[in-house]
Amino acid sequence: MKTKIVLSLAVGITAALVSQPVFAGVIEHQLVLTENSSTSLTATYDGSTTGVTVTFLSRDTWMVLFPQVSFGHSFPAWNEPENSGLLNLILLFAAENHLTLHSDFSAPDFTGAKDGTTFHNIGFANSDGAPVSLTLFDNAGAAEAPETGSTLGLLFLSLVALLGATRLRSLRLA
Repeated sequence: MKTKIVLSLAVGITAALVSQPVFAGVIEHQLVLTENSSTSLTATYDGSTTGVTVTFLSRDTWMVLFPQVSFGHSFPAWNEPENSGLLNLILLFAAENHLTLHSDFSAPDFTGAKDGTTFHNIGFANSDGAPVSLTLFDNAGAAEAPETGSTLGLLFLSLVALLGATRLRSLRLA
């Protein structure tokens, strides 16, 4: 009798572990913007660029069309990673399917979120009504700002080589 109970319990636990839950969690669609430079922006919807159109308007300004999404009215903003006095500001307009990103936007009295922060419920998917989140990654600062460690290292190396060449030349003349 004990064996039947233990066996039934083991079968029940195994079935519970391998079966799918009856109530699935709420799906949330993901919009991800990645600023690569002051003239380059990539955008994805649920990991794909299909149906997404990025239009370069001017330096640090793009319009991105997401036909799959209707946005609410909000202004998500992220601090520039290389300059906290500047923002990446996104303008979303109610019931429209595009956004405008203004990078390196000066707003001294306003603080944005940390780069890479996700804003939830900024709109909804036209296909299933599920909420949509938006994340921005600003990689442009690394592309625009010179890396001083390598620059100074190369300068030092060239000075050592120049000093060595002049010493070698003076030894030959002596």
